[in-house]
Amino acid sequence: MQFTQEEVIQSIPSYLRQFVVKQHYDEYTPQHHATWRYIMRRNVNFLKRYAHPSYLGGLEKTGISIDTIPHIDDMNEKLGKIGWRAVVVDGFVPPAAFMEYSEHKILVISAEMRNIGNILYTPAPDIVHEAAGHAPIIADPLYSEYLQRFGRYGAKAVFSKDDYDIYEAIRYLSIIKEYANATDQQIKEADRDLEQKLTAYTVPSEAAELSRMHWWTVEYGLVGSTGDFRLFGAGLLSSVGESKACLSADVKKIPFSTDCVNYNYDITKMQPQLFVAEDFQHLIDVLEEYANGMCFRRGGADSVRQVIDSHNVGTAVYSSGIQVSGQFDNLLTDGHGIEIYVGTSGPSQLSYEDTELVGHGTESHKDGFSSPVGRVMGHSKPLEMWDDGDMADAGLFNGRDGTLAFESGVVVAGRLRNVTRKHGKLLLITFENCTVTGPDGTVLFQPDWGVYDMAVGERITSVWSGSADKEKFNVYPPKSTKTTIKDEPTAAELRLYNLYRRVREMRDTDAASGASCREIAKLLHEEYPDEWLLRLELLEMIRKNGIDAAIEKQIDTALQALKNHSDVYDNVITAGYEFMLSE
Repeated sequence: MQFTQEEVIQSIPSYLRQFVVKQHYDEYTPQHHATWRYIMRRNVNFLKRYAHPSYLGGLEKTGISIDTIPHIDDMNEKLGKIGWRAVVVDGFVPPAAFMEYSEHKILVISAEMRNIGNILYTPAPDIVHEAAGHAPIIADPLYSEYLQRFGRYGAKAVFSKDDYDIYEAIRYLSIIKEYANATDQQIKEADRDLEQKLTAYTVPSEAAELSRMHWWTVEYGLVGSTGDFRLFGAGLLSSVGESKACLSADVKKIPFSTDCVNYNYDITKMQPQLFVAEDFQHLIDVLEEYANGMCFRRGGADSVRQVIDSHNVGTAVYSSGIQVSGQFDNLLTDGHGIEIYVGTSGPSQLSYEDTELVGHGTESHKDGFSSPVGRVMGHSKPLEMWDDGDMADAGLFNGRDGTLAFESGVVVAGRLRNVTRKHGKLLLITFENCTVTGPDGTVLFQPDWGVYDMAVGERITSVWSGSADKEKFNVYPPKSTKTTIKDEPTAAELRLYNLYRRVREMRDTDAASGASCREIAKLLHEEYPDEWLLRLELLEMIRKNGIDAAIEKQIDTALQALKNHSDVYDNVITAGYEFMLSE
């Protein structure tokens, strides 16, 4: 099924839409399209020998063209056939949101196209990396499953304020490095800011560790064996420089395992080591091994403590299934370190199966929420399994005073007002005129604070960062104010773009003529002495059509001279001769 940009945007959760932008396709210049064509032809020429076998077929299956920057609508037409969709964003999005896009099988694609000065590598997300790097491999069913699972677990990972500060620093650094007119001072300051934040970050969170696994697989993964491998990471598939470098013995190849989370990374530098998975099933197996130790699977007091330390909104799930979301700041444990009472401060939400319970949103619980955890003294039957008969046996009747004494020593005494059940389980008991005391007699709740809603459950079975019902309690940070910097093209740049357009039109229509080629070569000589890519395209067309040997020699001489301009020029021009002129 084909979806337009607007249809895809409307189909995703509302809290994720804030990061989506429209792809203004007409803003891509003829030079952008030529840059795309150069990168793709060079990549495919190299990667057909070294990439995972699904790469070449995946380009077609996901709507990636060699000649022109892909249109998001065309990509969605192809992606829909394999169960995925795509949206366009401006650069980096918050890590948790990025993960949730993957959980929903939505490919996040940066709208930007790298400038020609960063043709070999850009630290900023761009459409080459996101479309030509990430899209092709998701056509493989096992890898698609890995990516979706990674998104599901990553969206639940406990993160910290430091994680968000580092994300903002990385985002700004990538923007400023991609900005053609950035000053050396701006780049140095952005580098220094990120370095300071990374240096101060000594104990990585779950989210930070998962981001490392993501980097060493989804971005820079190898598959096979350490001595015989293929490339599948998007960073490798979108950068010939990185992909060639990774073949060197100087880049250490390490068998993929959960140990990869102990290796940090630097987005601005070539990778000193890479990890090799046996196959895509191995990726899934290692991810599951790591996920077994995450807070959302472990639960318990230690997981609650991690969410408290994060200073972010988190969700704790009781064994009854009730979900409490808020900024946790209170945790009482017994002598064995088992949770017996947990609480939040500020706006909080009660949910079941990720849907907010009626009357229990952040307006009802704007000042926090707290509740005991554990077994009721003298009762072997878990409280969440109590029926009306069990309630009566315990002396709990609607409109009457009653007491629940927990084995932990927590005591809840008040007038029973209501109970909430879902699927046969008792989730919530509501008391009026209620007093709650801890094991040492400390008052945890008193009558003048209002109605006491007590969550029910013997233990905390799952804990994660974020809220349960995000539609009703959206805690994602707002869209960053640090957006891609754009300059209006100069008159000289506009004239150059027009030359690129003319060459493309001549190539597409087989309308190249000696007069036109001589005119363009003359303008390049007079106005654009450092322009290498258009000269390569012009030379290719002249040779293909057998046009004027004198013009061919003139352009060839200019290109050979430009190799001395810099190592980058030598690299891109030499490669251009190898693949553009030998096809």
